[in-house]
Amino acid sequence: MRAIYIIVMWFTLETFAMDFPGDFVQNPGGSLALSGLPGYKSTPARYFDDSTSGAFGVAYARVPEADLQVVGLVGEMNLWFTRLAFFSSYLLMDSLYRQVYSEIDFSLSHSWVVGGVGYGLSVDWIPGAESWTSNRYKAGVAFLKGPLSLSAMTSLVNHRSYCNLDYALAFRFEGNRFGAFVEYDGYSIDVGNSITFSHAKVLSAYRFPEFAVAVSLVFGFSEWSLSGAFGNARPIWDWFGFTMTKSIRKKTIL
Repeated sequence: MRAIYIIVMWFTLETFAMDFPGDFVQNPGGSLALSGLPGYKSTPARYFDDSTSGAFGVAYARVPEADLQVVGLVGEMNLWFTRLAFFSSYLLMDSLYRQVYSEIDFSLSHSWVVGGVGYGLSVDWIPGAESWTSNRYKAGVAFLKGPLSLSAMTSLVNHRSYCNLDYALAFRFEGNRFGAFVEYDGYSIDVGNSITFSHAKVLSAYRFPEFAVAVSLVFGFSEWSLSGAFGNARPIWDWFGFTMTKSIRKKTIL
């Protein structure tokens, strides 16, 4: 019974980890993780735990030096072989800037491949002055072979005649107790790892060549998952944040 409980706890911690909604946050588990609730940088190509019908959560992150903070609400639903995920966030920086961002992701998984697309709408404004909107499009794909995976994502931000195209590549290893990843976005490389215990998970990521580090501690209790995170990108800023998620288990019909 204890072994079964540990396995269930591992799936809860792994599957319902949560990315942060802010663009300024370095996700400790990597932005191209293949499971978990989405964030601003996350890939839409994610699979789901078929023992659940979905999950929801809340996240918060702040940069004290810039008085920059963001809060996000996130949800995920599992429909047959598909995953539908959505999140919305509210970002503010002192009295200078505001942003509301909403995104919906759709993914389909089959055997050794996962593909997904996403659309986001950003409404930005300077209080008492101008406002503007922009569209964001995402596409991702991942190929899996046992504990190894290779994934790619691209995102396009469009505002009137302005367009900005970003991409990211990742290689991951996901074992029962230990995981590791390497991500590249055309500018920097993130190298990270994770260690899973019966009730907790420790994640860390390091960025090069401009050094940054992010660490997170995740606790799982039945269908709940709580995490705290801290990041350092000196000499620019420090940030901290937390997440709380709840999975919705499928009812068993006897």
